Amino acid sequence: MAVANFVEMRDLVTHPDFILQKKIEAHFSNKHPDKWLPLYSMVTFSDLPYSYSLERGRKQDLIMKQVLEIPNITDKWDSVEVEEMMIKLVKNS
Repeated sequence: MAVANFVEMRDLVTHPDFILQKKIEAHFSNKHPDKWLPLYSMVTFSDLPYSYSLERGRKQDLIMKQVLEIPNITDKWDSVEVEEMMIKLVKNS
């Protein structure tokens, strides 16, 4: 996980899609903390096992790839439509 974090910090933190993804994740997590906990929070602020955190993080990344493919996601990232899609995807993951 340390190597992945290094690559993320080196290559992605200034990329607009990455910034949007983190904004969507934070928004959704704040509204639904029982459904979504960012990987960083799982590792840093919980006693969840790394294996669980890593697997959950992978599933959440797959969900976010689908969310970021929504047409005009930059304009409607905080809409009910996106929220409902994420709830459905989380349930099915």
